[in-house]
Amino acid sequence: MDAQELIRVEALQGPQLGPAWTFTASPGTVLWIPDGEDSGMSWLDWLTGLAPPPAGRVFWQGVDWRERGPRAAAAERGRMGCVFAAGGLVMNLDLDENVWLPARIHRRAGAAEAIERWARFFGVWPLPPERAPAVRERDRRRLLWTRAFAGRPAALVLERPLRETPAEDRTRLVDAVKQARAEGSAVIWLEEALDIATRTALEPLAVASPESI
Repeated sequence: MDAQELIRVEALQGPQLGPAWTFTASPGTVLWIPDGEDSGMSWLDWLTGLAPPPAGRVFWQGVDWRERGPRAAAAERGRMGCVFAAGGLVMNLDLDENVWLPARIHRRAGAAEAIERWARFFGVWPLPPERAPAVRERDRRRLLWTRAFAGRPAALVLERPLRETPAEDRTRLVDAVKQARAEGSAVIWLEEALDIATRTALEPLAVASPESI
């Protein structure tokens, strides 16, 4: 396995055991997986080791997630940032606590500076000490982006982050991805379709594709 590979997927198949996916994600790259939410593919769970795929293997830094113990796997997930299509908020916490949660769990050094940097970038600084219903959806989305980027992640997994997103925020997210890539993150973008403007802005952009078996 190439020492530069952060994530390697080998012959991965979903619940229907259809086409097999094989690809890699390396530091300083953006990889687009063009797969829709109705495909039954639980990409985010598989790529982060939260669950094994029905078939195939997912490696993180050369080690199959299934070969890591629970504590070791959790520690490695602390090096990843995720944007969940379903939101990913802990509803019994205020929004500022939601943003801080991964940093506190993983005891990240320099978390305060990183959180402020990205919250300012996304226009949600200071962080709101309020529950989700008190904050408009657009700002909740930006706060979730802040949480994902603020961990100085080795890898970012973005699960349909552009859903119902205004053009201004789309541009802001693309700029954030380009910054993260320049700083060495491997970015995996899960989206059924990307418009031409977004694809062009993300160039160089790698595209994963399945193989029929």
